[in-house]
Amino acid sequence: MSLPTNDNLKAKISKENTSHCQRLENLKTSLKTVYRPVKETNRRSHQNNKRLYDRKARLRKIEVDLIYLYSPAMKPGLSRQLHRPWSRPFRVTNKLSELNYEIMEQVNRKQVVNVKRLKENQNPQTSKRKLK
Repeated sequence: MSLPTNDNLKAKISKENTSHCQRLENLKTSLKTVYRPVKETNRRSHQNNKRLYDRKARLRKIEVDLIYLYSPAMKPGLSRQLHRPWSRPFRVTNKLSELNYEIMEQVNRKQVVNVKRLKENQNPQTSKRKLK
């Protein structure tokens, strides 16, 4: 059994197929000239979308100790009208990054959540009673 070498793997072009080679080269150059403006248009579109997003995007910081967690998922068979997506107050234990916080439940179970799922507690007096 013999293994293929680099010479065996190269495409073999005969002298009579030079017109095909010329056609392929013309196709490559025309595709390059077409892709150049498309690439530039995509880049400009991306920059415009980023500018529009950054106009309303705000970096949120959690500065209080007690927060509510947003969890919209609900058990099947329950009424959506009575569902409360913001669950009981949690305690913030650690800030892992600008976007992720570690929170702890009453039963000392920790979880990492994104800042978009957190809301500051408006009335800390009632939450302290619930946490005890």
